[in-house]
Amino acid sequence: MAILAHVITLGIEAGTNASIRAWFKQFNFMPPIPLVAGQVDTVTAGVSFEHLLELLIRSPSKSFILIVHGHVDGSGLHIPLAPHQAKPHTEHWDLQKLMDVDARQSEMSPADITRMGISRHHVDRLLDLMRQVRQKQIDCIEFRSCNLGRNVMSLNRFRQFLGARQVGAPDLHTLFGLPGTLVGPEFLATHARHHPGGNWETYKFPRAFGAPHLVCCFKLNDLAKPESGGHIIADTAATFDAWVKQYVMPTGSRSGREMAMHALWIADIKVTPQHRGDLDHRPVFISVETGDPLGTWGNEALAVRRLIPPLSDDYARHIVYSR
Repeated sequence: MAILAHVITLGIEAGTNASIRAWFKQFNFMPPIPLVAGQVDTVTAGVSFEHLLELLIRSPSKSFILIVHGHVDGSGLHIPLAPHQAKPHTEHWDLQKLMDVDARQSEMSPADITRMGISRHHVDRLLDLMRQVRQKQIDCIEFRSCNLGRNVMSLNRFRQFLGARQVGAPDLHTLFGLPGTLVGPEFLATHARHHPGGNWETYKFPRAFGAPHLVCCFKLNDLAKPESGGHIIADTAATFDAWVKQYVMPTGSRSGREMAMHALWIADIKVTPQHRGDLDHRPVFISVETGDPLGTWGNEALAVRRLIPPLSDDYARHIVYSR
């Protein structure tokens, strides 16, 4: 049974926000729990973790989908801890320090204030908001913040700070897009003509080797992440709808000339030296079963599979939970 959730995006670019809204309008499905959106709010001004706490407190919901940029090493979120903060990130270290101060296990020293880049006023404000959000007794938070699930310690500290029963996050990159769609054997046979310049990656269904019945294609940037909506092309409408039901949403179907897309994406993962010492990393394993259609898609030359759609087994495996 689906659970109604409040979707909040913070600091996300306009194009991606449009894709996120399209996803919840067309499919309204966020596995693996699963959750559905009862409300979608987009925050592009005054973005901070402090503001996020205020939004959680005001919301009538006890389940949330939070879409915020995450650190590649899983150490936190790419939003400032407080408005006008000198440091543009919220790290798990910041949250643990605040919890220690609240528990009277530590004091906020001048060095701590400098490291966190906030004023003492914001320390008091954050602690007050932490107490309020904990009083809500939030049931579930699904972060779709890239790589936050890679650092188990970080994920645990976010859950403890927010007082939620469970918090989930991917240990991979999160993808939202609006690929164009076409149906017809002639379009399928010539789809590569729509790959102008750059590095394109094509996923063939049902298998990578041999003539496909459907292709998903993405143009990648220098970080091996999709930089455009790409396209999905099938030989028939029946093939397209069957693919959507198998890999995207059990009751979904194609409509129009573009389709909302959500998936996890395997990109290059790098750990920065300054964080290497304090991470509790969860190893990332990608299963490849050559007898399974999912195990054989991808770039034939590189034998790489980056796309992990919502209904694939690997999607659930790469959402990490703290309880």
